[in-house]
Amino acid sequence: MKFISFKPSVFLIRALLLLTIAVLILNIFDATNESVVDFITALLITFLIVVLIDFYQSKKPPLLKINREMPTKLSFNRWHQVKLEVENIGTRTIKFYVREHINNYFEIDGLNDQITVLSNERVFLHFRLKSLKRGPADVGPIEFCVTSIWNIWQNYWLCDDIINVKTYPDFERLKQHESLKGVSNLPINGLKLMKKRGGGIEFHQLREFRQGDSIRQIDWQATSKRQKLIAKEYQEERNQHVIVMLDAGSRMNVETQIGTHFDAALNALLMLSHTVLKQGDWFSMQSFNRKERWLPAVKGAQNVSKVMNHFYDLEPDEGASDYLQAVTNLLSKRSKRALILLVTTLNDQSFDDLLPALKRLQQHHLVALINIENVALTETLAANINNISEANRYCAAIELKNNSVVNLKRLEKEGVICVNCEPQYLLPHVVNTYLNVKHSGML
Repeated sequence: MKFISFKPSVFLIRALLLLTIAVLILNIFDATNESVVDFITALLITFLIVVLIDFYQSKKPPLLKINREMPTKLSFNRWHQVKLEVENIGTRTIKFYVREHINNYFEIDGLNDQITVLSNERVFLHFRLKSLKRGPADVGPIEFCVTSIWNIWQNYWLCDDIINVKTYPDFERLKQHESLKGVSNLPINGLKLMKKRGGGIEFHQLREFRQGDSIRQIDWQATSKRQKLIAKEYQEERNQHVIVMLDAGSRMNVETQIGTHFDAALNALLMLSHTVLKQGDWFSMQSFNRKERWLPAVKGAQNVSKVMNHFYDLEPDEGASDYLQAVTNLLSKRSKRALILLVTTLNDQSFDDLLPALKRLQQHHLVALINIENVALTETLAANINNISEANRYCAAIELKNNSVVNLKRLEKEGVICVNCEPQYLLPHVVNTYLNVKHSGML
């Protein structure tokens, strides 16, 4: 362990205060008595010797063996359990506090109590760690505040145990699917479902004709050979292509209780990539802002980690994204027909920039606009009105809301699939947009 610093304990400060008061009282009542002076001098010298001895002993490194267990892959804005094993391999009892050296993007809960560990004893500390920012970071080193033998000094020691962690979008949802419970096949504006009973796009197999099958499914050649009705069975095409265009500009920096709009979008799109790849389709993703990041087409559920590692540390910048330039860059990479999901947060100014970009995109692809509704607008509309200022704010919010509805309906008339939702409901909407398009056979 490395020594950092020391400070007097509360016990020492109180002792000095009491000693000072005692000296003042004795001097006031009998300042000329030699025995009193000798007593005070002896008391001060004894106290000073005790303090110096305790300080000297406390300078010796504590004989502690440290082992920390924690995950190196964290989920954004979720608590993770950390276990700290501390073993006292010395001969004296040690009292200490523990503090993790972390940056401002982490929260820790459960490291406030003083710990006492006897000689040759082992203790286990359990606390929680939450990361508030995606990307790579360091956790550690660990700082120990050790109380001296006679509780006079507190010495600070640093255990140089640094763990490199990566904070990903909320990948725990891949295991829990909690945001999809009770929500599936949502009606999506602008999407006309064309269900195909017993049908699909790709031929799957021949089987016996069943009640409810369409006559058009009968394979007459196979029927004549086997002397019984044989039907063709189809399955949905498994080689469709889904491309996500994620706005990484200032529009996505709106703060919510679950992080920014951008954080909510990354969480949802991670789940979407998992669904797409599990369905056997291709998945690509492009973020666009001042700097573009592109993930070429991947296929197969095993490539979910590739999607995560490519975008987990991406953060939006403070500039306004250029929709038309982003579409131009995408078309230079992929012109073959695909489902394009453009995820953004719209305002009145951005709609005029968005419309020509979507029209150009529609020349080659099926386009879906995923608009994350501004939470500030929703909160203003839900708040109580108590004065003129709040009434004016409410009226302004109503006007913005109506303009948004009009703009989205205009896009629907242009053939764009439109989804408008709050950030906490983004996951089921993007997944169901993809599934509804896939089941409808629109691609």
